[in-house]
Amino acid sequence: MALGLAAAAVVARATGTPDSTALWLGAAVASGIPDLDVAFPLVGLSKRYHRNATHSLLFAAAVIMAGLAVLRALEPDLARGVVLGWIAALLSHLLLDVVTTGPTLGRLGWGIPLLWPVSRKRFYVSRPFLVGDRTESHSLADRLREAREDAVRIVPVAALVVLVAKLVP
Repeated sequence: MALGLAAAAVVARATGTPDSTALWLGAAVASGIPDLDVAFPLVGLSKRYHRNATHSLLFAAAVIMAGLAVLRALEPDLARGVVLGWIAALLSHLLLDVVTTGPTLGRLGWGIPLLWPVSRKRFYVSRPFLVGDRTESHSLADRLREAREDAVRIVPVAALVVLVAKLVP
């Protein structure tokens, strides 16, 4: 979510969009949309659906188009910069998942299927950004270690993006 908010901040700054609850709340929600698939086990589907269709460019485009249609009906005067901030937040999730998934998890079928349904290829980097190559988490200790690694990686990047946004006229 931090990178999504930072992406929205950059877009807001670039478009001259003032701070608003709509901008920040919408960006927070948009950045989490690809992970709605983690709720699939609640309705009886396997957890293996995580990082599948909801992490594709086609899904992102569908969410954007559906969101624009709903916004036109409910709030036609919403600032363009707010909507662009939401889109940046949504797309930042995909980018972050690509750069934080390494080859070990890639071989386990992780990575992001950006081109689904055209291709099943999963995109990941050979050297994850600011984090060691991970294996699948099996314990609370693994998840806590990963959360710490995520914070070490994401917070400085988000801070840098916000700083650059403040410096750009």
